[in-house]
Amino acid sequence: METYITQVMELLSLGKTSDGVNQITVAVSQEDRQAIYEINIDEFTYIGLEMLKPLNGDRIRLSPYSKWDPYRNTFYSSIIRTTEVSRDVQYFACSEAYINEIKRIRNLPPVPVEDRVAEPAQQRTQLLRQLSAHMPKILILSLVTIGFLIVLSITSKGNDDSANTFSGSVGVAMAGEKDDDFEAPMVLTAISEPYKTETSVTAARTNPIVLSYVSDQPDSNHESFEVIDIDKDESFFDLPKEYVALTFDDGPSTLTKQFVDILTEQKVAGTFLFVGQKVGPNRDAVIYASEHGMAIGNHSWDHSLLPKDTPQDQSESLSKTNSVLESLTHKTVTLFRPPYGAVNNKLVSEVKKLNMKTLLWNRDPEDWNAKKPEDIIRYFHQVEAAGGVYVLHENKNTLEALPAILKHLKEKNLKFVIFK
Repeated sequence: METYITQVMELLSLGKTSDGVNQITVAVSQEDRQAIYEINIDEFTYIGLEMLKPLNGDRIRLSPYSKWDPYRNTFYSSIIRTTEVSRDVQYFACSEAYINEIKRIRNLPPVPVEDRVAEPAQQRTQLLRQLSAHMPKILILSLVTIGFLIVLSITSKGNDDSANTFSGSVGVAMAGEKDDDFEAPMVLTAISEPYKTETSVTAARTNPIVLSYVSDQPDSNHESFEVIDIDKDESFFDLPKEYVALTFDDGPSTLTKQFVDILTEQKVAGTFLFVGQKVGPNRDAVIYASEHGMAIGNHSWDHSLLPKDTPQDQSESLSKTNSVLESLTHKTVTLFRPPYGAVNNKLVSEVKKLNMKTLLWNRDPEDWNAKKPEDIIRYFHQVEAAGGVYVLHENKNTLEALPAILKHLKEKNLKFVIFK
């Protein structure tokens, strides 16, 4: 049996050297071993990372994997921002040179932790001595600083609420300025993924979920799921604890029918978010999914980063996709999932003008990045399933993992839902 070893890459610093070279410091940990590397990165990757403001006190993990976006002709990777109540995934554009550097340090053998104990211990002792000598001054300075911050927070209270209005209303945290006209090179978002504990889930939910309509699916072939009509003014972070939803991005594909067959056999359904450009060679797959009771949604025309486009281009991307889907299903498309979860105020406005609803997610197995089906299945066993809106993709590993995923979720006695 193959041994599965977890390797964690943590971002420790991001900045420029005295010579103006862009540089990051990365700690690579594997079991009881760790190594720290300083890596020079290009300006393109540096800008993408710096936009996310990664070093603000949170713990930041770097994804060791990257993905190619054929529509924008660029690579992108992600960081995982961990706080006390949430685990946020944020995406950034990167270069092939950055990817090669990450691969290089992934393949280097980390040094055993015990081999590096003596020097840090000596440094801590020296630091404590220095602190003891200067403690009176430090205490006075700390008290003055705290007093100043209290006064500042009182005088400025109320002025910051407007800056958070947008991220609260659509259920996403913008990775950058929360400005209506924010036009940075890459406009990306962080999708909150709550921890397992019930307390954390409650704390991470910024908006109450709105269930406008819930009804039993009349089709006897799908007796184990319900249909939820979401409010177009709300975006989902999670569902009530008794529900779970599986959503599938990036189709239609040659695998769509197989996904549908497995769901139908298990008497459940899923929500499929289709890319308009892929419909042409897979028209039968769209019809097949619709006829078998699956919910069909819009995932843009070409899977591009829509916040970078003009409102006119955004509207055209959604309208073209709706047109080809509706011509095959003869049903109005009302669901929209933004590629990469990236949104801004302009895009949200265009979605509403088309009487559509933005559907996000709160569970991300990163199945597109999995090396084998077991990696995906492991995720489902490690996170709290109740209230989960899972984002999955139409690929071979996910298809092979799907029966085990459905078995696991059914054992939780959860009600499957699709969206409309």
